[in-house]
Amino acid sequence: MREIFEEVSVLIEEGLYSVVNRPDIVLLNIIALVVLIVVVRIFLWERISNFIDLRQKALTEALENADLEREKARSLQENSVKEYEKMKDETRLLKEKLTAEAYQQQEELIVSAKNEAKRRLEQADKEIQFEILQANEQIKQSIKEVAFAAAEKIVKREIDENVHQDIIDELIEKREA
Repeated sequence: MREIFEEVSVLIEEGLYSVVNRPDIVLLNIIALVVLIVVVRIFLWERISNFIDLRQKALTEALENADLEREKARSLQENSVKEYEKMKDETRLLKEKLTAEAYQQQEELIVSAKNEAKRRLEQADKEIQFEILQANEQIKQSIKEVAFAAAEKIVKREIDENVHQDIIDELIEKREA
């Protein structure tokens, strides 16, 4: 490996010294360079310039498209954020509305249950009053029957006041029993 480096070093030194030692090679290189520049200028310069211009235009268009796409992306992002906030607000409003409706239904159910309970209590009171009236009618009827029976017994036997009092006491005891 060392030998290769030494050979490369020697060749480089010879090439550098050849410029000084051999000016004809330098002159030949300069002429070749000028011919190359002239040939390139005459035959290839326009194509190279057109290629560079086209490439520049393509890069400019690509950068403009990238800017437009970046702007579209930013716009879409802003719209997405706005839509998200709008949906969030709509969701919140819907939740509040549903909660209010649920509370309203709950209140309606409570009022309905209270009304139903009140109606049933009133119905029960009416039934109790009716039964009391019937019981009172039955009591009156039984009192009438007892009074009629007593009157009948009194009429059947005309008795003195003591017997009369005994019959009334007997009827009262019967009623209480």
